[in-house]
This record gives sequence, C-alpha cells and structure tokens, in this order.
Amino acid sequence: MMEQTSVYGWTWYRHEYHNETLNQLIADNKGCEKWLENIKENKSNYLRIERDRDGDQIVRGSLTYKQDPKNQSDYEIFHFYLRPKSLVTVGLDLSSIEGDYRDPCDHLIIEEKTPVEGFLILLGELINHFLDGIDELEFKLKELQRDVQRNNHTTLLNSIYDRRIELINWSDLTLPVHEAQMAIKEAFLDEITETPAYKRIETRIDRTITLLSHYRQDIDTLLNLEEVLSSHRGNEIMKTLTVFTVIFTPAMGLGAIWGMNFKNMPELDWKLGYLYAMILIVGSTLGVYLWLRMKGWTGDLLRGKKNSKHFD
Repeated sequence: MMEQTSVYGWTWYRHEYHNETLNQLIADNKGCEKWLENIKENKSNYLRIERDRDGDQIVRGSLTYKQDPKNQSDYEIFHFYLRPKSLVTVGLDLSSIEGDYRDPCDHLIIEEKTPVEGFLILLGELINHFLDGIDELEFKLKELQRDVQRNNHTTLLNSIYDRRIELINWSDLTLPVHEAQMAIKEAFLDEITETPAYKRIETRIDRTITLLSHYRQDIDTLLNLEEVLSSHRGNEIMKTLTVFTVIFTPAMGLGAIWGMNFKNMPELDWKLGYLYAMILIVGSTLGVYLWLRMKGWTGDLLRGKKNSKHFD
C-alpha cells in the first residue's frame, strides 16, 4: 500500500489489490462489505452514494479505465472509496493513463484541497486518456473517408464495422466516468460544483461526449453511403444481366431449336441453311438490342467507363 498525505490534511490510500489493511481502513463505514465484495469479483462498473456513521457523504464504486476494442474481455478496472477526508483506490495503474506530455497524475491529485477535488482530477486524467484514443479514432476515420472517396470496395464494410466497435468502446468507457461526475455532484452539491476541478471535468466530459456524437454521425453516414453504393451497384449488375439475357434470348431459342435431333427437320436439307441461320440469329439479336435502346431501357449499362466516379 502507498499512502500520500496532502498539505491540506487529507490522505490518499493507494492499494494494488484487496488486503486486510484495506478492510481495517473502511471497516467502520456503511456499505463497505458490498464494496469489498465487488473488489474481489473485479468484473464490472459499480457506483453507490451513501452516508457514513458521522453523517458524511461517501461515494464508492468501480470504474473500467482501459479496454481493448478488439477483445471486450481484456480490460482493467479500479475501485475507489471517496470520503470528505480521504480517498482510497484499489488496482489503479496510473502509468497506463498518463500521457507523454502531461504532468504525473499523482502530483496533480494530491495537490488539490480536498479528496473530492483530487478524485475529479483523476477522472479528468481518465478522460484525457480516452481523448488520446478518440484522436486516434479520428485519424482512422479520416483515412476511411479518403478510402471511400478514392476506391469504394467490399473490405470497407469491415473497416467501418471496426471503427464503429472502437467508437462504442470509448463511449462505454466515458459513460461510467460521466456517471461518477454526476454522483459527486449529487453527493456534495454546491460544495464541489463551484470548484475549478469540477467545472474542468464537467467541460472535458461534455467535449468528449460531443466528439463521440460527431464521430458516431460520421460512421453512420459512411455506413449509409456504403449501403447506397452497394445497392446501386447491385441494381446495375442485375439490370446488365437482364439486358444481356433479353438480347441473346433469340439466339438461345434458335440454337435450341436447331440443336434438336428430330429426323424430319427441313432446314437440314437447305443448301444455304447455315447462312440463313446466322443471318436470323444476328438480325434478331440486333433487333432486340435496338428495340431496348429505343425504349431507353439500356441506359448506361452497355457503355464503357469514362471516369472513376463511384456510381460507374
């Protein structure tokens, strides 16, 4: 266990895992057994607000702060117990959320006047870590948009699906932090909502949610565009096959007739039968094509590509 005391008199107890020292630290508080049980299970987000025996507000729970979008079962979770004079965290690895260009989290947290403000700083660092991942998602989305513009192909659906899963992952991580921020507001009201730490985390979460909403719309737009392009191309393929089938129907019909093996077929004795058959086949095929073209049913299907537009 690591114990850090602020110059303002409150203490931050940092535990790597559940132990007897942790039991003794919160043994006299209401709801501690449920919290300790959740630490042992270490499976899901959890949040509760209540009062201790002295009438002070307590916010306790668990937060998932890292999760692999490709493997939802690969995640890291930490547990917290927040009181007016102390903060207890279990299983939190600060090194995994600290950015290369940001100050160390523990210094920022312990320099705050109260443990509640310190915990808000911790939540803010979590959001910063999520924003780093969202920035990477933005770059991937830009690449995906350029790929759609340059060359729409079937593998793009897989890419769009991957980006959607990644976005859901960051949304799932942000929501519990947002809930914890609202729980702190509920527990401590104006005492905390007027502090710079609270206003900062509130604005940062709003910014994150705005970005997630924007990228969700981008992904939905890309998905709709891909569906429109795929549907259009599917329709063009079916129309092309239909036109070709209709054009060559006379040839297939005549070929089927003269492919029969009946003994009494007068055409077999014609001296110029082969020439007549070729003229009839070519003439009927050309006649059907001209009829379709006159009706305007061939459209652009039988024309060559002149450019690389998406709907060609």
